[in-house]
Amino acid sequence: MNRNVLLIIADEFRADCLSALGHPMVKTPNLDALARDGVLFTKCFVQAAPCGPSRMSIYTGRYMCSHQSLDNKTPLAEADDTLGMHLRRHGHAPGIMGYNDYAYDPRILPEGHPNKTSLNYDNFLPGFDVVLFHEYDSPEWYAGLIKKGYPEALCHRNTMYYPEEPEEGFGEHLGCIHPARYRAEDSEAQFLTSTAIDFATLRKDAGWFLSLNYVKPHGPYICPAPYHEMYDPKEVPLPVRRPEELTNPLPYFARIGQYAQDQLMKEYEWRELRACYYGMITELDACLGRLFQFLKDTGQWDSTLIIFTSDHGSYMGDHYMQGKSHFYDSAMRVPYIVRDPSPEADATRGTKVDDFIESIDIAPTVCEFLGVPRHERFQGHSVLGYTRGTQNTPLRNRIFHEFFYYSLLKPEIRDVTNPDACRSWTVRDNHFKYVQFGEETLPPLLFDLQNDPGEFDNLAQKPEYAAVVAEYCQHLIRWRIKHEDIRMERWALQYR
Repeated sequence: MNRNVLLIIADEFRADCLSALGHPMVKTPNLDALARDGVLFTKCFVQAAPCGPSRMSIYTGRYMCSHQSLDNKTPLAEADDTLGMHLRRHGHAPGIMGYNDYAYDPRILPEGHPNKTSLNYDNFLPGFDVVLFHEYDSPEWYAGLIKKGYPEALCHRNTMYYPEEPEEGFGEHLGCIHPARYRAEDSEAQFLTSTAIDFATLRKDAGWFLSLNYVKPHGPYICPAPYHEMYDPKEVPLPVRRPEELTNPLPYFARIGQYAQDQLMKEYEWRELRACYYGMITELDACLGRLFQFLKDTGQWDSTLIIFTSDHGSYMGDHYMQGKSHFYDSAMRVPYIVRDPSPEADATRGTKVDDFIESIDIAPTVCEFLGVPRHERFQGHSVLGYTRGTQNTPLRNRIFHEFFYYSLLKPEIRDVTNPDACRSWTVRDNHFKYVQFGEETLPPLLFDLQNDPGEFDNLAQKPEYAAVVAEYCQHLIRWRIKHEDIRMERWALQYR
C-alpha cells in the first residue's frame, strides 16, 4: 500500500484554541475528530519566533542555534540539509503549497539575482515541488473568483481583505466584526483546500507527501459570513494579564517599548479581535473537515499520516500584547495532533499525551513513517513511539526556545546595541521556566509555573531561588553545547 503524508501547518494558532482541549468557546469539531482518531499532544512547543525562524526549525529538524535563521527574511544556509531534499534523495517527490518563509542564502545566488542584495522570504525550500504559492492570496484564487462573477476591481488584497463597511462606518468597533466580501465557500482557505484535494487526486495511486500551509488564523483578521458573528465578543475568555504589568514592566519590555500607550488594546478591541480569531479557526476547521472527508471518500484515509500543528501561538491581549514573539507560553505553545493510519496505532487512538514535544520532532516523524533513514543533522525525535504504544519513557523532560529581538528594539537603542547580544534563550519544564538574555544589562527571568501558571512573578533575583537559577542556566549551557554544529569534528573523529 502506498503511504501518504499530510503535514498541515496553520499560522498563529494558539494551543488552547481546540475544543478537544477544553476551550470554553471556540468550536473545532473536525480537529477534535482527528484527535479522537489519533494522538493529541498537549505540550508541544515551537523552537523560535516569529514565522520564518520557527518554520526553518520545522523543516530542518534543528534548533535555531543550529540553523541560524534568526528572524523573518534571514537567509538559511545549507538549505540542502532539510526535509524536502532529504525525502527527494530517498525517492520521494514532496509537494508544498501555501508558503514557506524561506530566504535564500545570497552566497549561492548568481549575480543580478534580486535576493542577493534585498530581503525576501517569499520562496520555497529546495527539494519541494511547488504546487501553489498562496499566502494571503494568489492570482489563481482571484482568477477563480472573477470566473464566479466577483468584480475584477475587488480581486486584489487591498480591497478583498477589507470588510463590508456599513454606511455609518465602523464606529467604536473593529472592522473584523463585519463579514468579508467573499462567501465562505469562495474563501482563500477553501481555495487552498481545493488545490490540496486536486494534488491528492492526481497522486492517489502513487503515494505522496504534501506540506499544506494555511495563513489562518494569522491576520488580516477577517471572516466571511457566518463565521464573522459566530462568537460573541462579550463572552470571550479574558486575557491572561495583570494591571501591574503596565506599571512595572520587565526591563526587557522597557527596551523594546512594548507598553507604549498606542500599542495597548482597548477592551472592545481585544474582545472583537478574539471573537474574529475564533471565527477564523472554526472556518479553517471546516476546510480541514472537507479535506479529511475527501481522503475518506477516496480510500486514502487509511494510508495517510496526518500531522496538524502551527508555527507559533498568539497573545491576543495576554500580557497586554499582540503578536507571537518573546517567551510566554501563549506564543510558544502550539497544537499538535498526529493521526497515524498504521494498525499498530489502533490502541492509542483518542489518547492525550502530556509529555513535552518540540516542533523539530516533525521531520524525523515523517521520515520514520515513510521508512526513510533519519537525517544525521536532525535534532528532534520521531513521535511514532507514542502513536504505536512503544514510547515507555518521555522523549524529553524540558523544551528549549530562542528569540532574536534586535529588530524590536527602540530605534534610539538599536543604533548603539550589538545585535549579537539580542537573543533570549528559554528552558521550560513542568515546574519552572527560565529565560536568559544575551545583553548583560538584562536580568534573567524565572517563573514558578506550578504556583504561577500565568508567568507573572519573576523569582530570578530572590536569594532563595539562586540554586534554581544556577541549575536552569546549566541546562541552557549544556543544551547549547550539545546542539552546536560540529559536523566537521564528527567527520574527523572517524580518522583520529
